[in-house]
Amino acid sequence: MSKVPYIERPYDWDIGLTGECAYLWALFLANEADMADDYINYDIFKGIAEQLEPKEGKAIPTAVHIQKLEEAIEKYGVRSTQHGVS
Repeated sequence: MSKVPYIERPYDWDIGLTGECAYLWALFLANEADMADDYINYDIFKGIAEQLEPKEGKAIPTAVHIQKLEEAIEKYGVRSTQHGVS
């Protein structure tokens, strides 16, 4: 198990994550699934990470809500922050 990423929610959102936070979580969850030989979740979270991956000429989303990502994060019990402030 690698280090669990932080949770950062956009301003005035109860659900959803900042784009960077969602990207880091998708990478983390894909890696966890890969180590557990969970090929279905690996494909799901790797696909999410590829969609959110920073690329030249493409802005990182300010906010995203991906239900599958939220459900997986919930299992880790990580405390949420807004704007990076605990």
